Amino acid sequence: MNIISSILILIAIILSFITLLVLIGWLRGGGGTSIVLPGLGLIISTPALIVLFLILNIVVVIAAAITKPRREFVNKTTLKRNFKYSNNIFGGCGNGVLDLSLAKDPNNYNTDADRGLEICITDSDLTAVQDFVILGRIKYENLKSNEEFQKAAEHNRKIFQNFASEYPMLGRIDDIYQDYVFDFEEIQKLLDECLKLQSQKPNAAADLALRKLIYACDEALKENSYLVFSGD
Repeated sequence: MNIISSILILIAIILSFITLLVLIGWLRGGGGTSIVLPGLGLIISTPALIVLFLILNIVVVIAAAITKPRREFVNKTTLKRNFKYSNNIFGGCGNGVLDLSLAKDPNNYNTDADRGLEICITDSDLTAVQDFVILGRIKYENLKSNEEFQKAAEHNRKIFQNFASEYPMLGRIDDIYQDYVFDFEEIQKLLDECLKLQSQKPNAAADLALRKLIYACDEALKENSYLVFSGD
C-alpha cells in the first residue's frame, strides 16, 4: 500500500465517523431538519447532508481501492517483493570485493541521480553460487605438481563453461577485480537466473549471495538504472 492509498483510507474512516455521528443526531432529533450531534449541541442540517457524506465516503473508498503504486520500469516479480533491508543486512564490505551501485550513465557518474547500494559481492559469494551449480570441480589445495594443477585448471574451465552457458549473466561475474555493467535487459536476465537458483533451495552461503544480487537487481529495475559492479 502506498502513501496516497493510506491517506485516502484515513479520510474514509473520518468520513464514516462523521456520517455516523450525523445519522445518530438526526435520528435522536426525530428525523426532522435539525440534527443534534451527541455532545456537540444542535446543528441545523438536512438528510441530504447524510447522503452527501455517504457519497463522499464511497468515492474515497473506491479511489483508495484503485490507487496503485507507480509501475514504471518495475516487473511483476519485483512488485511481489517488498524489501525493507537496512544498509548492513548483508554484512559489511571490505577490500577485494565487488561494490554494487546504480547509475543512470555508467560512463558519467552523477552523485545526485546515482547511488551506491552498500552491498558487496565477495569471492566467497561467487564461489558459493558456482559450487552450488557446478559439480565435480577439482580443488587446488591438495595438488602437488604443476601438471596436476594444469589438468585441474583445464577440467574446471570446461565445466565452468557449461555453467556460463546455462547462466550467462552469472557466468560473466567471475573475477572480483574486474568491473561489470549490466543494462536493463541484462539486469532482468540476471534476476531471472538468481530466482531460478534460489528456487532450488541452495545452501546458506549461496542463498546469501543470491539475495544480494536479487536485491540489487530489484533496486536497479525500480530506478531504471544500470547495475554496476566495481572491483575494489
